[in-house]
Amino acid sequence: MERKIQLMETYVNIDFGNSPFIKLDKGLQIPYSSIEGITTGRPIPSAFKLYGALLGEKRNGLFRSNGGFQLHFFENELETLHLDLNSLKVGMFKISKLIIGVENPEEISENISERVQ
Repeated sequence: MERKIQLMETYVNIDFGNSPFIKLDKGLQIPYSSIEGITTGRPIPSAFKLYGALLGEKRNGLFRSNGGFQLHFFENELETLHLDLNSLKVGMFKISKLIIGVENPEEISENISERVQ
């Protein structure tokens, strides 16, 4: 699944490609002010699947963990970018964490960290 992350002036734009589990035609725009922390790779939190797919290391969809809602989109947990969010509203849910599979997560993490105040 092709995912694209674009660093804009005031927000990160994430294009999920043609995901059957999320319908965001223009991607997900996350203001830098909504990002509270950034990590990469493991550990992946234990989470209860609400909507989507969970098969081995593959996760795609909406999950519930530690009383909050999370979006997970990855095939390999080692190649993941984790964004801790300040209750970003997506549809009717306040998302506390986004975990997305990307190439070069450390590099993307550093680039986002430079823009987060």
